[in-house]
Amino acid sequence: MPIRSLSRRTAALLLATSTVGAAAADDCRFGAFVQEDDPAGLNVRATPSPSGRVLGTLPRSVRPADNPDFIVRIELDVLGQDGGWFHVRHARDNPALTSRPARPVFSGDGWVSGRKLTVKSQATRGHASPDAASPTVLALRDGGGLDNDAFVAVTHLLGCHGKWALIELDASRLPADLRSNLKLSPGGPPGATPAHPRAWVDRLCSVQETSCDGQ
Repeated sequence: MPIRSLSRRTAALLLATSTVGAAAADDCRFGAFVQEDDPAGLNVRATPSPSGRVLGTLPRSVRPADNPDFIVRIELDVLGQDGGWFHVRHARDNPALTSRPARPVFSGDGWVSGRKLTVKSQATRGHASPDAASPTVLALRDGGGLDNDAFVAVTHLLGCHGKWALIELDASRLPADLRSNLKLSPGGPPGATPAHPRAWVDRLCSVQETSCDGQ
């Protein structure tokens, strides 16, 4: 069917799908950050596959000269997921945090591996499913929030649904005090282990340097 005979919205969706491959299995709506140490950066691909055509790159994480303990990551929007790959858009650098000129960033639609994405959640509990009424499977014994920078550094994305993210932690990389404060319960998402706990979290905050008041 010629595109001119379709509605503008339908035509736009077809064009977007042809650019970034198959439509995402789940629609998602939150901000995330790129975890990348490779100086060459992270490839953004046209399809959710390691063999997908490279559309552009996202720069690696950096430490500001005036604050070497803080890691500044590329920010982006997550729109959906397909088999551990995430449909992303609007990637951007944050020169206010890096204290250097903004770096070239591919900001269009594309796909990146969830292994290279992390999120910051202001939730105090992680759930067995993307539902606040589902069992709690991850929390801190002192009742604190999960938005500590140390959590962000050891987290990667496995899935998403709406404003919920399915995360996995590498618990061995947590500081000893946080690791001992971690409270895990049985019944977590499939594949969860004590060394690599998994949970669904909401209250996702797309601001790196501070909290998201009101979310």
